[in-house]
Amino acid sequence: MKAAIVTKFGPPEVLKILEWPTPEPAPGEVLIRTKAIGLNFADAFARMGRYPSVPEPPFIPGIELSGKIERVGIGVRGFRKGERVGAVRKHEAYAEYVCVPAAQTMRLPKNMSFEEAAAFPVTYLTAYHGLVTLAHIVSGEKLLLHAAAGGVGTAAIQLAKHFGAEVYATASSSEKLDVARREGADHLINYRTEDFSKVIRSDTDGYGVDVVLDSVGGRVFRKGWKLLAPMGRYVLFGFAAVTGKRRVQKVRAVRELASIPWIFPPSLVTKNVSLTGFNLFFLMHKTEYLRSTLQEMLKLYQKRVLRPVIGAKYPFERIAEAQAFLQSRKSAGKVVVVL
Repeated sequence: MKAAIVTKFGPPEVLKILEWPTPEPAPGEVLIRTKAIGLNFADAFARMGRYPSVPEPPFIPGIELSGKIERVGIGVRGFRKGERVGAVRKHEAYAEYVCVPAAQTMRLPKNMSFEEAAAFPVTYLTAYHGLVTLAHIVSGEKLLLHAAAGGVGTAAIQLAKHFGAEVYATASSSEKLDVARREGADHLINYRTEDFSKVIRSDTDGYGVDVVLDSVGGRVFRKGWKLLAPMGRYVLFGFAAVTGKRRVQKVRAVRELASIPWIFPPSLVTKNVSLTGFNLFFLMHKTEYLRSTLQEMLKLYQKRVLRPVIGAKYPFERIAEAQAFLQSRKSAGKVVVVL
C-alpha cells in the first residue's frame, strides 16, 4: 500500500509517500480502506517531533480518517466488510489501509460523505469535551472562542449556539470572520486590528466572559484569563502560538511561554474561576465516553444542527502541501485529504 511517511522530523517536505506493508487487523480491530483523512495540528506537531509519545521516524502520522471496512479482526462484532465508517487512532491514518480498534470506529449515517466523516470525530469531540464536559456551558453564557474559523472553532460555534451561548469569535482576517459569522457567532473580532480584551470589556460593561476556549496560548492566554467573570471557566487545549509556517519557532516559543502569567492557586478560590486543560490524544482509552459522545453528536448531525465545515480538499499525493497549508493558518474550516 501507499502511505505518507515522516522520514525525519522537520518541515512538511519530510513527509513522503512511499510503499509500506499493508497491516493485518489484530483481534478487536477492523482494517479500513481509507477514503478521506482529516488533518489536525497534532499531525504537524508529530511531524516536527514536538508531540507527546511520537515514535521515532520513519512512521505514519495521522489520527482521523474515513473509509470502508476491508476486513474484520477476531472478536469484532457489530461491523462487517463493506460498511462505511469513520475512525480515530493515535497514529497511522495517513495510509491507504489503516487498522483501528473497533471501539474507536463509528458507522456513518447514510447522508454523511466520506469527506465530512473525516472532518467529524476529532473536531467535534474536541469542541464537545471542552465546552460541555469541562466547561458545562449553558444558555445565556458568554463564550470567548479563539481560532474561530478553524475546524474546531466552527464546530465549537455550532455547539455553543445549540446550547444557547453568546459567542465572541476571534480570527485573523475578515474572510475568516465571515466563516465564523455564517456558523452563528454573535460578535466578530479581528485580533490583528482590534484588542479583543478591550472590545469585550466595553461590550459587556466590564463583565467579561463565562467561558474561554483557547487553542493558542501564550499572550492570548494572559489577556483571556483576565476576562473571566466570577464562576468563569478557562479551557486550554493547544499552544498554536509557538508554531510558525513550517516549524516550531524557538524564539517565539520562549517569548510566548514567558508571557503566560503565574497562577497562584488560592487566587482561583478568591476570584471564583477555574482553569482546565486537555489533550484528546491522551483520552483514547476513554472508549465508552468517546463512543457515546460521538453517537450524541451524530444525532445532532442528522438533525442538521452540526455540519462539518470543509475549507480545503487535497489529493493524497499532495498531503505534504496540505499540511503546509494547515500550518500556514490560512485555512478556514477543516483541511481534508481525499484518496
